[in-house]
Amino acid sequence: MKPYNFTRSYELYEEAKKYVPGGIYGPRSPNFLTFGSYPAFIARGEGARIWDVDGNEYIDYMCSFGTNLLGLRHPKIDEAARRQWDKGDCFTLPSDLWVPLARKLVETIRDMDWCVFGKNGSDAPSYATAVARAATGRNDVLCAAGSYHGFHYWCQPHGEGIPAAWKTHVHFFEYNHPESLEQAVRERNGQVAAVVLTPHRHDAFRAQELPTQAFVNAVNALAKREGFLVIVDDIRCGFRLDLAGSAGFYGYDADLNCFGKAMANGYPIAVAMGKRAWMDAAQKAYFTGTHYFSGVPFAATLATIDEIRQSGAIEKIRSMGTRLMDGLQQAAEAEGVRVSLSGPPAMPFLVFDGDPAFEKNRYFCGEAARRGVFFHPHHNWFVCAALTDADLQETLDVAGACFRLTREKHGGSA
Repeated sequence: MKPYNFTRSYELYEEAKKYVPGGIYGPRSPNFLTFGSYPAFIARGEGARIWDVDGNEYIDYMCSFGTNLLGLRHPKIDEAARRQWDKGDCFTLPSDLWVPLARKLVETIRDMDWCVFGKNGSDAPSYATAVARAATGRNDVLCAAGSYHGFHYWCQPHGEGIPAAWKTHVHFFEYNHPESLEQAVRERNGQVAAVVLTPHRHDAFRAQELPTQAFVNAVNALAKREGFLVIVDDIRCGFRLDLAGSAGFYGYDADLNCFGKAMANGYPIAVAMGKRAWMDAAQKAYFTGTHYFSGVPFAATLATIDEIRQSGAIEKIRSMGTRLMDGLQQAAEAEGVRVSLSGPPAMPFLVFDGDPAFEKNRYFCGEAARRGVFFHPHHNWFVCAALTDADLQETLDVAGACFRLTREKHGGSA
């Protein structure tokens, strides 16, 4: 097929830079992709597909950075949201869906007894650390080096304008290394309020890494012995691996859980949840925002949870993701290219062997995007339940051609 062009996208991008710092900020910037091989703006979406402002069509394996679980413009979810929209969205007080959603979440998520509502994947983890500090009377928080927990000042991985003092009480250990975690706990000498970790390691610019049982056991045992809380940042994995939460899926004994992204199939909402023992501390931690109380995302979340359960979406995503990973491995081998597939099938990632600077990945993913398959070269991918057999076959056909192009440009690695 003839590779796409992105004339309108980049015209808009250049114009955007007149009015918006950097044109597009954060990970949505085309600079975080393969510049020139991806669009900069999307015009519409349906199911597992998106269309850019130049009219190019893609099978989307970023799923709106994980929010698209069931498919874009899902009729049941959008209808539930529309019914609430017709009544109103953001009121002076919470809508009448406040209690139904709180109850539904507590009934759905394993071992959680209460919840508070936010708006994005930074709100919930930040609130959870405040609860842990209020509960323990301690200040120090441990995080895995390289993990992403949002853009708030205490955890922002880069960027200027943040005083170093904001991170004074944040300390790091190596994910999946019990000895590193134990050393970090020992160095803080009884001052650790919480460990904050993702269910599995899904940092950008690296293969994903599932937690070992030894690591999970160490987290649980150290928390119990030392009296700190376990906060599982399930923003990215939540509702994709297990409807009851990824903490139990991997075996963590979480005190606090954080969800967002897929929980409303794209409508803006996040939630922090906790065990009964920490409810008094939760009441002491200040948390609010004008739009945290908007009713439309509540309606969408209620409908999403029901649809996940009724449709078997998680099982389908797991099956399609497994077929995608197996097919990509076979396509790469057929072209004499060595790659590694990592992560759970619901959110896979591919890296080329011997490609520490991700040059091959950027080329491969960029060529795939120019042919209608939207992979990301640096960030884990996602699979949605709207993906079809035909989508998958088209993806593998494009991938095969792009593996061939990558071998021709960069050489084989078999």
